[in-house]
Amino acid sequence: MGEMGEGFLNLLRGRLPAYTRKARHLDLLLRYGTPRKVANIARAERSKMRGDVVLKSRPYIYTVDIGNICNLRCPLCPTGKHELERPQGFMSFADFERVVAMIAPWAVEVVLHNWGEPFLHPNFLEIVRTVKAARIGTATSSNMNLVHKDASYLGQVVDSGLDHLVLSIDGTTQEVYERYRRGGNLEHVLANVKELCAYKKQTGSRTPVVEWQFLVMKHNEHQIEDARRLAAEIGVDAIRFTGAGLPFDDLDDVELGEQWLSTLPEFRGYEPKVMRARGYLYAEKCFYLYRAMTVNPRGEVAPCCAISHRKWDFGNLLDDGLDAIWNNDSYRSARALFASTGAPQPVHTVCHVCPLFKYEQPRRESFDAAAG
Repeated sequence: MGEMGEGFLNLLRGRLPAYTRKARHLDLLLRYGTPRKVANIARAERSKMRGDVVLKSRPYIYTVDIGNICNLRCPLCPTGKHELERPQGFMSFADFERVVAMIAPWAVEVVLHNWGEPFLHPNFLEIVRTVKAARIGTATSSNMNLVHKDASYLGQVVDSGLDHLVLSIDGTTQEVYERYRRGGNLEHVLANVKELCAYKKQTGSRTPVVEWQFLVMKHNEHQIEDARRLAAEIGVDAIRFTGAGLPFDDLDDVELGEQWLSTLPEFRGYEPKVMRARGYLYAEKCFYLYRAMTVNPRGEVAPCCAISHRKWDFGNLLDDGLDAIWNNDSYRSARALFASTGAPQPVHTVCHVCPLFKYEQPRRESFDAAAG
């Protein structure tokens, strides 16, 4: 079997980290994959296996943050804490069309959120339709606290063709819910979810696949079964319980972790004590550097969706173009952390201080020597 076949089989066998949404990725691949996209995925997976520094493939999952503005003030989110450290605003529809044109040959999925509430974007429905017209899968996440929109808007979301919708709801009573979703109204949220699901059922629409995501934390872990029951009553397609994460700058903050993270071991995926003890959390290569790209509202490219600070950007997609960015000095230097060969012109990146993935220590030392 050729290297592309091996790489693609590796993906289909489910060798994706546990914290990714395997079912969604596979669903969108089956619906929007083309021979060219499948071949690109196989090349990307093979490059990740080998630890290539320069890639012939292009990213196939894109997080495009259409707006880093939010109506809630969640205490572990840089936006909610007013610590985003980049200009806030919405991506213009014209810029979004340019982004889609660049990524369309390769993209299987576009995630339409990161540091904000996507339904606040005045052109959200047009944005979804634009991606759909380009034959790319769509996903987004909403807190469902609609602002200046009525129930009819939810019907338009269903009619837009959005493929996957994640609902961020972390409690079944207002008191517990607002401990994290500060500024949110649970009664309003649940009414919106019921309206959305009822319209979807009434029209017989398969999409969006509606997933209730419940971040399990210390203050709400006692409501897991209540949430499961409520989700069944409302009629969402799935409910997902997952542990909360800490902000990138505080990933190894043990005190912050003890304040917020669940006491249940199965929901402590982000464990500051582990990161401090061994220097990394996941004993594997970073997959973002081979599979994905994160684009901020002004076109700035971050190496992954966890990085909010502008100082760590790898370039600007609107200014530089996809091909120039994907193998530039920043990306090569970051991939070299997981490779047996170094980058030709090493530069210091946020990946050099990331405690999430296991890198080759000699590679970091060789960078320090080259940079010094």
